This record gives sequence, C-alpha cells and structure tokens, in this order.
Amino acid sequence: MNVKEFRTKLATPISEQSAVGERLRDDPLLDFVESQMIKVGSLSHAEVKWQEVEQSALKLLAERSKDLKILAILLQCLQHQCTPERYILSLQLFVDFIEKYWVSCFPAPGKRGVLPRRKFFSQILQRSYQAGEKLEPARFDFEQKSQLEQVIEQLETAAKQQQLPVEGVDELAALIKRQMATVSEVKPAAQQHEDVSAPPEPKASSTISTQSSALSIDTSSERAVKQTLLKVADFLTELDEGPILGLRLRRFAVWFSITALPEANSQGETQLMAVSADRIQDYQEQLQRGASLALWRKVEQSLALSPFWFDGHYLSAQIAEKLSEPNWSEAIRQELALFIERLPGLSQLSFKGQIPFASAATLQWLNSTKQGSAEQGGSDWHARRTEAMQLAKEGGLSVALAMLNDGLKDASEPREKAYWRLLSADLMREHQLGAMAGQNYQALYSQISQMSVGQWEPSLIQHLESYRAE
Repeated sequence: MNVKEFRTKLATPISEQSAVGERLRDDPLLDFVESQMIKVGSLSHAEVKWQEVEQSALKLLAERSKDLKILAILLQCLQHQCTPERYILSLQLFVDFIEKYWVSCFPAPGKRGVLPRRKFFSQILQRSYQAGEKLEPARFDFEQKSQLEQVIEQLETAAKQQQLPVEGVDELAALIKRQMATVSEVKPAAQQHEDVSAPPEPKASSTISTQSSALSIDTSSERAVKQTLLKVADFLTELDEGPILGLRLRRFAVWFSITALPEANSQGETQLMAVSADRIQDYQEQLQRGASLALWRKVEQSLALSPFWFDGHYLSAQIAEKLSEPNWSEAIRQELALFIERLPGLSQLSFKGQIPFASAATLQWLNSTKQGSAEQGGSDWHARRTEAMQLAKEGGLSVALAMLNDGLKDASEPREKAYWRLLSADLMREHQLGAMAGQNYQALYSQISQMSVGQWEPSLIQHLESYRAE
C-alpha cells in the first residue's frame, strides 16, 4: 500500500451519517490489536505481530471508528523499526488526523475530551521523538529530508490551531534538525551534476562560512528573535572557544522576554506543566552510565524549551563537571542565579501539581557557591579551583597538584592554608582518588572544627582590635 492510499483511508469519513463512526467497545479486531500491544515491553515483546496489528488498526480507522487510541497504535507500528518513508508517513497521518478529526474523534469527543486528547498528543510526540533518535540519516535523500522538515512545520501549525502545547513539537523539530544535518550536504543527483564545474570553496573557511551563511536575523517578533539567538548559540557551541558564550547566549534567548513572575495561586503553584518525569529519569540514568556531549546537548535543548525548569540547569552543570568542564558549570550557575535575582520570588514557585521550579538540591547548589564566595573574602577561590581543574585536564593531575602545593607553601594564615588543602582534596575526588580525598576532607574538618575565629583568621581579629582601641 502506498502513501496516498494510507492517507486516503485515514482521511475518508466513516459514513455520511457519522464521519467519525462509532465508539468501539466489544470488537474482535480491536481485541486482537489490544492483546498484541499489551506484549510491547514485556517478556513477550518479540511475539508482537506488528504487520497484522498495523493492518488491523488501519482497517478500524478507515471503516469503523476515528479513535485516537487506535491512531496512536497505528503510528507506533509505522515507527517500529521504521524506514524514512514510514517515519514521514506516520507524522503525515498524525497531521491529517489532527486537521480533520481532532475535536470530534473518540474516545472522548468534544469539550470533555480536551485533557485525554492532550495526553494522547504528548504520548504520540514522545514516541515519535524516541523513534526519531533511532533514524539513520544515511538512509535519507535530500527530498525525504525536505518532506520531513515540511511535515514537522505542518504538525506545529496543526497543534497551534487546536491550542495544543508546541514544546514537544519544537523538541522533535530540533532533533530532526540535528539528525538531518549531514543530509543537507548531500544534494540530489541532478543538482550534483550541475555543480560539477563549480569552483571549490576555500577549505580553511568552509565549515564556518557554510554554517554562518544559514544564520539570518529575524526581528519580526519575540519568538523570531529567540529562534535567531538560539541558532547563534548552537553555532557558537560548536566552535572550540565558543561553548561558554554559547550557553550564556542560549539562556539569554530563553529568558530575555520574561519580565514578570508567572501567575500563581497563594501556594505559589502556577498552571505551567513540568518537564516529563520520564524524560528527567532518562537523563539521570544516562548520566549514571557516563556523561557525554550528546547527553549535555539534549539537556540544553530541553532547557531552551522549558524556561522555568531550574533543576535542569543543575543537571546540565553536573554533566559539565563530569566532562571536566568546570567553566561551563560555573557559567550555568551564574546565569541561573542572575535570572532568579532579577525576579525575586521566582525560585519559590512551582509547576502544576506543586512540582517546584527549583528543588532543594538545586537551591543548595546555587546558595552554597554564593556562601563559599562570601566566606573567601577578597580571594577568588572558585577561580583558583577552576584554574586547577583546567590545568589537570590539559597538563595532568601532577601539574595541577604542584600548582596547589605552591599556593599552600605561600599561604600565611590557617584560613588560606585550609582552602588550598580543600582544593587539593576536590581535585583528587574529581580524578577518581576518592579514598585519598576523603582522608583529606576528614583531617581538614577535624582541624577546622576545633579552631576559634581568632585562630582561623588572626589578621581579621588584629584588624578589629586596632579599630576597637581607637
């Protein structure tokens, strides 16, 4: 069956009397479909008869009922081990269904079905995203890439018309853009033939000129400005010296238009939806298996779509630390702190369902660094920690420890010596020397906990005494 036949079957009304047909309850074909889909993800997963389920679901949608639950199953079948054609078709069918039957479809037509339909919408988008991650760009030609980009745009338009959340569509669009990035460089055969005699571009600047030429400034709306800035941020992030500037710019793009607190009830609960718990769990599980740039980019992309998911910034900072990029981590913390300071009370608000914008752990991460900086007085210990971490990354652990040892030798007061020893312990912990670091932490704690203020910083006491005597 070709694409046109698929789409025609789905789009054609069931009958003249009822375009959406009837609500199916006791139907043998539906029972078969549901009995097969129960096996998905279970020990019987390999026994699922995907082709038969696909044909049965299409038959039900074409002849019996325009049911969103059955549509979700059909799309799941098309996206199972899918080819470029089947993946594009799954999204085309989704758009067709939204445009023709969204409000009137089963299982809950009309106003009473608003929430169930939104749930199905999010579920289908999530599955489409997961299937999109498994796509093989090498199997796409230029025309298929264009079709996929076009149907994503159509999906966003259809979602807006039905007042559905477009954040998931934006995430899917960003994923497809990344997946299809290499395809854009592969031109159709006819176009390749036409360009054979064209002079080659200078190699030294080909990468930057290709990317920068795709950037265009659109100031027609706040959304357009945001998208332009995000493109620039993505571009900067790919440059050797650009990640820090890129992540700062990305946060500016997300937050620059937010000038007031979102509406909330007396308990601080807003009507904003939190990031999917499944997605957060997936990110955390990936981090436990090992940090990677791919994971960091995924989290950063989610942050661009969820301006108040502050826990995500802490997660991004943790990934940066694991990647031995403490400068990135500190830049993330600084930008989040500045945004929260700009809107007092923001960190105390919550998403719908009383899920806090910032968890206790995230607030502790923000506040502990501030307190540490205050305690350090005029000496920028955080900068020295960053310097040591960078030195260890570039020159090795022994070189970084030597630098810290030199600082310890030059220190005059117990306070300074304690901080140099603390930095050494932090450095060891970051380089899988946890046992040694633990002993240093314990020794340092035992020593400091028994000190008075005068012993901790004698010069401070002497300074105060000199003024008290006047």
